[in-house]
Amino acid sequence: MSEAAQKRLTLLGPESVGKTTLGEHLAKRFDTRLVREYGRTFDEKIMQPRYKHGKGWREDDLINIAETHAAMRAALSPLAGPLLIEDTDALMTAVWAEYLLGKPSPTLELMARASLADHYLLLTPETPWTDDGVRYAGKQEEREWFFNAAKKRLDACGAPYTVITGADWDARERQAVKVAEGMLN
Repeated sequence: MSEAAQKRLTLLGPESVGKTTLGEHLAKRFDTRLVREYGRTFDEKIMQPRYKHGKGWREDDLINIAETHAAMRAALSPLAGPLLIEDTDALMTAVWAEYLLGKPSPTLELMARASLADHYLLLTPETPWTDDGVRYAGKQEEREWFFNAAKKRLDACGAPYTVITGADWDARERQAVKVAEGMLN
């Protein structure tokens, strides 16, 4: 598959809105690859053993996450078909940088603008939040902040996106499938 013909559909949103599960379902349905979120792996394997729950983050950590995620995307892209599904990208890492560091990261903001997906699914935070031991932002106002921070960046970049709404998981999946089918037609 030529890289020019391949479309990238990236899922964004707060924690516990179903990005990973939805990404898995879409990848299976469209017989393609899912680029998994590297930030979670980095947090579980590197940050959690050293620090607990959001402490100790540096800008370099988040840049490492964005760079590694991009490398994972580059490695999986040739193995995917006409649609590559992605669980977050540098844009969401830029949102996390602002949350964890208390200010935006100019480097991550540039990285996000330089690697925009063909289309984004921005998931709203109506779903119940589940604490799985690695999640940070369970308060509804924090979840709303993440949603709005991602939307603000998408709007500022002029990136195409669809907001996926509702608390019903099947309805969310139907909305996402419709977008993916439209990208392929």
